[in-house]
Amino acid sequence: MDMSQKIVWNGYSTLVGAVAALVTKKAVDGAWTFVTGEEPPEPNDPATPTSHAAIWVLAMALGVGLSQVFINRFAARRWEAFTGSASPLRHVNMRF
Repeated sequence: MDMSQKIVWNGYSTLVGAVAALVTKKAVDGAWTFVTGEEPPEPNDPATPTSHAAIWVLAMALGVGLSQVFINRFAARRWEAFTGSASPLRHVNMRF
């Protein structure tokens, strides 16, 4: 893979990762609200019960982990369909 394809891949994976991060955050927030009937807690707030903070962190970690698997697979498939070559080894990273 030449340098221009690496630059395009980096831009593409950054864009896909940013969109996926927003969608994942909204989905986990919505799931929390649907299941508990409450707004998602702020885990760093001392007034938030430790159990709620821990469950929130686990829910977010599960949502982000699953989303990364799906987004990495999606991005690799789209890259291969568009370029005809395998995607670079760099994975899509979602950061909040």
